[in-house]
Amino acid sequence: MITQAKKENITKLSTLILNAIGNIANTLTGENEKDKILKTLDFYISMDINRISYNNIWTYKIENELAGLIIAYNSNKLKELDAPILNHLKLKNMFLKSFDKECFKDEFYIDTVSVFEKFQGRGIAKELFAFTEKKAKDLGFKKISLLVDFEKEKALKLYEKIGFKKNSILNVSKHNYHHMIKML
Repeated sequence: MITQAKKENITKLSTLILNAIGNIANTLTGENEKDKILKTLDFYISMDINRISYNNIWTYKIENELAGLIIAYNSNKLKELDAPILNHLKLKNMFLKSFDKECFKDEFYIDTVSVFEKFQGRGIAKELFAFTEKKAKDLGFKKISLLVDFEKEKALKLYEKIGFKKNSILNVSKHNYHHMIKML
């Protein structure tokens, strides 16, 4: 079952996010230690507005157990979504004007999709993508987009199988990613 995350129930969401985004978490949180990264991600998730706020997260549960999540949002609101995170990083004496470009104008951007290993291979990611595609259409978007690490061949093949096409190459946190889009 897919439902929107709730502010009161963020347990394990940060672990799924960290599993998916890897070294981007260091840039996003300003931390290098896993427990501090997870704590900061929890803080961000509990906020009402930012790119990984509970308001942008949908979870997939099997028998009340969290199996996976997807984070997606309007690319046109990125400045507004990033402001709370950038302000938090200033408190840590990290002064960034913005994060590396991950998406383009007028996209419903899929920031993160992650499924716990014990639930992988059951089609959960495909269901999360289908849900997000419908949500994007309902909101009037003509395309959805995502990034995939050059080294994640399995993920790239899944994305191509469900209709995403490579669009460009973007460098995020000193690492290259394929920017992929799917027209709706």
